[in-house]
Amino acid sequence: MNKKTLSLIQFIVGLILTLTSVVFMFLGIFPLATRITIGIIGLLLIATSTFRLIKI
Repeated sequence: MNKKTLSLIQFIVGLILTLTSVVFMFLGIFPLATRITIGIIGLLLIATSTFRLIKI
């Protein structure tokens, strides 16, 4: 796999983790610390990927 594909996969995994954390927060399934940690990991994956939705 090339770098662009890996970056896209990292972005998608981060997006899925972040949205999953939002659903967990809404439903209150896990303890608060777990929900926040999942959300932070997702945001970090999105932030460190080189994939950009808007190209300037």
